[in-house]
Amino acid sequence: MASFIVGLSMVAGATAQTSSTSIQFNKTMRPALSVELMNNTADAEATILERLHSAGYNPETTGSLFWKNNKKDGFYIFNNVSLASVGNKKIDMYFKIVSKNKEEINNSIVYLLLTTGNENFVSPESDPALWAGAESFLQGFPASTTAYSLEQDIKKQETLVTDSRKKIASLLKDGQGIEDKIKLLQADLIKNQSDQAEQQINADLQLKSLNTLKLKRKA
Repeated sequence: MASFIVGLSMVAGATAQTSSTSIQFNKTMRPALSVELMNNTADAEATILERLHSAGYNPETTGSLFWKNNKKDGFYIFNNVSLASVGNKKIDMYFKIVSKNKEEINNSIVYLLLTTGNENFVSPESDPALWAGAESFLQGFPASTTAYSLEQDIKKQETLVTDSRKKIASLLKDGQGIEDKIKLLQADLIKNQSDQAEQQINADLQLKSLNTLKLKRKA
C-alpha cells in the first residue's frame, strides 16, 4: 500500500469532519479531500456506491463487482461521474478507504481525489467551485454511512431473530414427536403390564395343576 502524508486543515463543520489534505498517488502527492467515519471500511465502500447510485451513476458497468477491479495504487476509480453538487460536470473520482489506525480498525478514513480526465487532478486553487461541490458531496458520508451500518445491523438482527424462530419451531416439532413417542411407549407399557398380570394368573393356574398331578403320583 502506498504511503501517504496528511496535511489537515478543517474546511467543514465538526460533525462532517471533511478536511483538505494531500495524499500520494502514483508516487506524487496530490490535493485531496478526506472524511473520517465511525464505521469500518466495508461500510464506507458500500456508502460510496450508494451515494453514487443516488446521484444517478452506476459503478457496476459489467460483471460482478466490476468496480472493485477498477483500482490503481490503492484507489477505486469511477470515471465520467456527473454530480449535481459539482454542476453536473463530468469528473473522475478516485477513492481510497483505509482503517483509521491499528487501535481504531472499526473506524475508517475516505480520501477523494478529483480529476477532469486524463489524471488532470483538481485542487482547491485550480477549480474552487468543483472542489467545494465535491466537499459538499463528501460531507454527507458520515450520516449516510451511519444509516447504512444501522440498516446492516438491523438486517443481521432480523436474520438472527428468524433463525431463532426457526430453531424454536424445529424444537417444538421435535418435542411433539418425543411426546408422541412417550404416549406410544406408555400405551405399550400399560399393555405389557396387563400381559404380565394375565400371564401371572396363567402361570399360577399351571403351577396349581402341576401340584395336583404330583399329589396323584404319591397316592
